[in-house]
Amino acid sequence: MTSSTTPSEPSAGLTASPRLSIIITNYNYAKFVASAIDSVLSQDEAVELIVVDDCSTDNSRDVISEYAGRVTMVFQEVNRGHGAGFNAGFSRATSELIMFLDADDCLLPGAIKTILSNYQPDVAIYHYRMRYMDEAGTLSGIHPSPAMPLADGDISEQLRSAGRYHGTITSGLVFSRRHLAHVMPMDPEAFRQGGDGYLSAVVPLYGASRSFETPISGYRLHGSQHSRFSSAYAKRSRWCIAHDAERYRAIREHSNRLGLRVAADLGADDPDNIHERLVSMLFAPGEHPVEGDSIKQLAHRSARYEKGHATGMRSLFAYIFWELFGLLPESGKRRLMSWKIDAKSRPGWMRYLAKRLRAGG
Repeated sequence: MTSSTTPSEPSAGLTASPRLSIIITNYNYAKFVASAIDSVLSQDEAVELIVVDDCSTDNSRDVISEYAGRVTMVFQEVNRGHGAGFNAGFSRATSELIMFLDADDCLLPGAIKTILSNYQPDVAIYHYRMRYMDEAGTLSGIHPSPAMPLADGDISEQLRSAGRYHGTITSGLVFSRRHLAHVMPMDPEAFRQGGDGYLSAVVPLYGASRSFETPISGYRLHGSQHSRFSSAYAKRSRWCIAHDAERYRAIREHSNRLGLRVAADLGADDPDNIHERLVSMLFAPGEHPVEGDSIKQLAHRSARYEKGHATGMRSLFAYIFWELFGLLPESGKRRLMSWKIDAKSRPGWMRYLAKRLRAGG
């Protein structure tokens, strides 16, 4: 075990730092995976590094094999997706803390020291900010936006009533192995993509959440990510809707195990789910998977949420956006929504405004 260190942020009740296992899950990211591995091995603190390759068809396995003796290599025999990669890595991890690092992301210098110093025995899930990073590795802004507070404390009730909370994604999450053991392995078919979504939805049912402002990872943006469907807005939304349905199912399943009550209409007021359903209705109504939805009803619910939760310039933007949305024909609504969800499609004035909003202006 490493010696205890001074926390990067004050934390009560700390004990000696535990060990950390980092699991890199890779599929056809030969151009990025070495950077991810190097970012872990170059840290000042000891770590158990496990690299899982999900039957890549590029030369990923050749790249990973160059680290033989320094990492635990897991080469899947059959391509089974994100969740199965998480399962395979977790089954070999031995540390008290577990982190899943996407192969196209990387750790920032000092990240492991920060993670170990913030350890608390009773915490189940840790949320950290990330730095945006372009394909070449140049860092830029912060994800999630500093204007959005991350979940902290006991968020079980919020999960069971709303189905969602403000958190982060794979490379910004750290888990307690003891708490992960309650929810792993995950269903690999239900979570072929979005394994982090499953863990974020069920781990907080078993223990407390902590959040920290210190970024620990680089979140690389590039054209081949699963989460970036380019301009195929409806396709992406239908995936999100299906993923949410699996998340809600998992919340119910684990809550039942714990004897905890769950809202009968879990997800009914989930603003992200409502937004994705609106996008689906706008761009491909004939393929929309939720019966009874209408553009008018979904837009009203999205507008009510955004107007009620935005402050400052964001509040003004939300008011203008939704007032204009209500006045436009469907073709105009689609154009306006495409500007909202796809930065590359925006006119110059909107890109400027969005930049101000991200900066908290």
